[in-house]
Amino acid sequence: MTILKLTLLLFIFPTVLFAQQSISGKVTDHNGGALPSVSVGILNTSISQTTAEDGTFTLNNVPEGEHQLVAYFVGYQKSVTTIQVKEGEDLSLSLILKEDTRELQQVEILGVEEESYNNSYTFSATRTGTLIKDVPQSISTVTKELMIDQQAYYLSDVVRNVAGVSQYTIYNDFAVRGYRNQDGQLVNGLKTAFNSWTQPIIGLYERVEVIKGPASALFANANPGGTINFVTKKPLTTQQGSATVSAGSFNTYRANVDVTGPLTNNKKLLYRLNAGYQSSDTFRDNSGGESYYVAPSISFVPSDKTRFNVDMVYMKNNTILDRGKPNYQGSKDLNQTPINLSTSQPGDRLNNDNLYITFSWNQKITDWLSFNSSYLMFRSESDLAEHRTNGKYITPSVLEMRYVEREEYKNSDNITNYFVSKFNTGQVKHTVMVGMDYSEKVYDKNERQARGEAQGVPNFDLDNPQYGNSNPADYYFDPKRSIHMRTTAYTKNYTTGFYIQEQLNYKKLNVLVGLRQEFYKDVRLDNGNQVTKEQSALLPRFGVTYELTNTINLYGTYTEGFEPQDFGMNAEQNGGPFDPKKSNMWETGIKGDFFDGRLSATTSVYWITVNNILVQDPNDIDRLIQRGQEQSKGFELEVNGQVTKNLSLTTNYAFNNAIITESDNPDEIGKQKENAPQHQAGFWAKYDFLEGSLRGFGVGFGGQYVGERNTNTPDLILDDYLLWDAAVYYTFKNFRISANLKNITDERYYVGGYNYDRVFPGAPRNFTIGLTYKF
Repeated sequence: MTILKLTLLLFIFPTVLFAQQSISGKVTDHNGGALPSVSVGILNTSISQTTAEDGTFTLNNVPEGEHQLVAYFVGYQKSVTTIQVKEGEDLSLSLILKEDTRELQQVEILGVEEESYNNSYTFSATRTGTLIKDVPQSISTVTKELMIDQQAYYLSDVVRNVAGVSQYTIYNDFAVRGYRNQDGQLVNGLKTAFNSWTQPIIGLYERVEVIKGPASALFANANPGGTINFVTKKPLTTQQGSATVSAGSFNTYRANVDVTGPLTNNKKLLYRLNAGYQSSDTFRDNSGGESYYVAPSISFVPSDKTRFNVDMVYMKNNTILDRGKPNYQGSKDLNQTPINLSTSQPGDRLNNDNLYITFSWNQKITDWLSFNSSYLMFRSESDLAEHRTNGKYITPSVLEMRYVEREEYKNSDNITNYFVSKFNTGQVKHTVMVGMDYSEKVYDKNERQARGEAQGVPNFDLDNPQYGNSNPADYYFDPKRSIHMRTTAYTKNYTTGFYIQEQLNYKKLNVLVGLRQEFYKDVRLDNGNQVTKEQSALLPRFGVTYELTNTINLYGTYTEGFEPQDFGMNAEQNGGPFDPKKSNMWETGIKGDFFDGRLSATTSVYWITVNNILVQDPNDIDRLIQRGQEQSKGFELEVNGQVTKNLSLTTNYAFNNAIITESDNPDEIGKQKENAPQHQAGFWAKYDFLEGSLRGFGVGFGGQYVGERNTNTPDLILDDYLLWDAAVYYTFKNFRISANLKNITDERYYVGGYNYDRVFPGAPRNFTIGLTYKF
C-alpha cells in the first residue's frame, strides 16, 4: 500500500506543481481568410504546430509565465505576440498575418529593412520571390551587414565568405566549384558586361548571391559552377542615412554615403542614393589608383497592384593593370622575388567606366495572376596601356616584354518578361511562370602591340628591374598584332529564350520543374565580311524539396547548362572553331532555419560534369585548345545569421574534387583543375556587448583557409594558406568607430596564378579604421 501511495505521489505531485495549459486559436490573412500550414510555436521551446486547413491550431503543455508566440508562413510577415499564461487557464486567440512585400513584389522593387548576416529570400533563383530553404539548389548570400563589418570594398573581399568560391586571379575572375567565372555575372538577375580586369565595387549592393551550379534554365548561357548576382540597394519607406569615412594601409582612403526615404507624404514615391570613393597606392609597385561610384534609385508604388523601380549606377576605376609577380624560370620558390615586384611601368594605365540602368515593373493583374518586366542597359568602356611579359624567358632571370594599347567597348541590353500565376487545385498549390527573354551583347576593340627588343620593348631583368626606361613612342607596332579604327562591332551575340516553370506544393512536398528553349546567334566581322553562326539548346531543370520538420528541408536537383563559345574566342587565329560548352549537375542537401529563423544552414553534395572546355595552349599563350571533359564532385557547408542577440556568425567549408577526366593530353587526366583548391574554409564571428560597462563595444574575429592549387604550368603548385582577421567596434549615439586588422600573422600567399612569370600575391598585414555616422 505504501508503494502504491508513493507511486501515485510521484505522478501527481509534478502535475500539480507544474500545471500545464493549452493555447488554441486561428490564423487568418487581413481579409479574414484561413491560412493553413502556418508554423506556430513558443519561442525558445520545442512547443510548435502547423495550422490545419481551417487555420486552427492547439499548443498543449504550455508552462505558466510570459512567452513569445511566433507565427510565420511563406509570403507573410512573421508575427510575434507576447502572451501571459496563468495556471489552470487556457488561452484562445486570433492571429492575423500581413502579406510580405518581398514575396509580393517578385522582382525586387522595395528595399529590405532587416539587418542581419542571414538572408531568407531569393528573387533571382526562381524569379518568383521564394524562401531560400524552399529552393532545391544551393544558394549562398553575403549581406551588406557582413560587408560593412568586414569593411569590404571589392568583390574579392566578399566571396571569401562563400563556400566553394575562390579567386582565379586578382581581376574580376573567380572560380566557383572549380569552374572559372569571368563573364557570367548578373545585376538584379539580368546579364551584365563588367570589364574582366577590374572587380565591381560592392558598397552599392544590398547583397551578393551565388547560385550554385548551372543556371542556364533561367539565365541562358551561364557558368557551370555557379552564377554571381548583385542585388542593388532599393529605397525604403522610412527616412534614414549613413556616412562613412575610413583610412588604412597603403595610403588607402575611402568615403561613402547611403541615404533613403520617401519623396512624398503618402510614401508612394521613394528614393535611395549611394555614392562612394577610394584612393589607394596598394602594396604593388607602379600600381594603385582611384575609384568611385554614384548609384541613385527611385521606386514608385502608385497602388498595391503596381510597382516600378529604376536603378542607375555609374562606376569608374582609374588604375593600372597588374599582370602579377614575375619569378625565376623553373624555380618553385616563389619568394625569391618580392611580392611588390611588378612589370608595369610609369605611364601605364587602365581606365574603366561602367554605366548601367535597370528598370523593373511588377503588375498584379488579378488575385492569381501578375506580370513582371525587367530591362538592363549596360555600357562598359576601358582605355588600357600596359607593359607585360610576353610569355618568354631570355634567361632564367630575364623576361621578354610586350607593350599593348587597347580601347575596349562592351555593351549589353537584355529584357525579360514573364507572367506568374498562383492557384490551387484541391490541396495542391501551384506557382506557374511563363516568359521570354532577349539579350544582345556587343564587343569592340582598337588595339596595337609591340613585342620584344626587336620592336623596341626592353627586356625585364629580375635581378635589376628598371622603371622609366621604356618609351612607347620609340616602339614599332606590328600590323599583324594591331586592330585599327574599327567601325563595326568586333563581335555581336544575340540570345532569345522561352521558358516555363512550375513550383508545386503539396503539404510538405515542393516540386520545381523548368524548361527553357534557347536560341543563340553569333556575328563576327572577318576581313570586312560578316560571318554568322547559330546554336540552340533545350535546357531542363528539376528539383524536389521535402519538409522534414518545420525548420529543416531535404532537397535534390538536376539541371543542365549551355555556354556557346563566342566568336571572340572561336576565331581561327585563336585556335577555333570550338564546340559549345555543355554541363549538367546533380545535387542533394539539407537546409535549415534555426533560432526562430535568425540562423540558416545548408549542406550540399554535388556532381558537375562539363564538356568542351577552353584552356590556354601551353605552347602558345595567344591560342586556345579545347579539353574534352571535366568533373567536379564535392561537399559544402554554410551557416549564416545570429546565434544569440549578441553573437552573429558566418562559417563555410568546401571540399571540391575538380579533375580533368578527358583530354588529348594523357598527362592531364586525373589532375586537379587549375586554380581550383580541393579544400576551402572560412568563418567570421562578431560579438556585441549590449549591457554593462562594455555596452556599445563589439569584437570580430575570423579566418580563411585555401588549399594548394595547380596552375597552367604542370610543375608549378601554389601553396595553401591560412589568414586571420580581427576587428573591434564601438557605437555611441549615432556614431560607430571600427578598426579592422587583416592578415594578422603577415602570411605570404598567392591567390592564383598562371605560370612562373605571372602569379598573384595576396596583401600583407594591413589595417582599416572607419567612422560611421547614422542619421
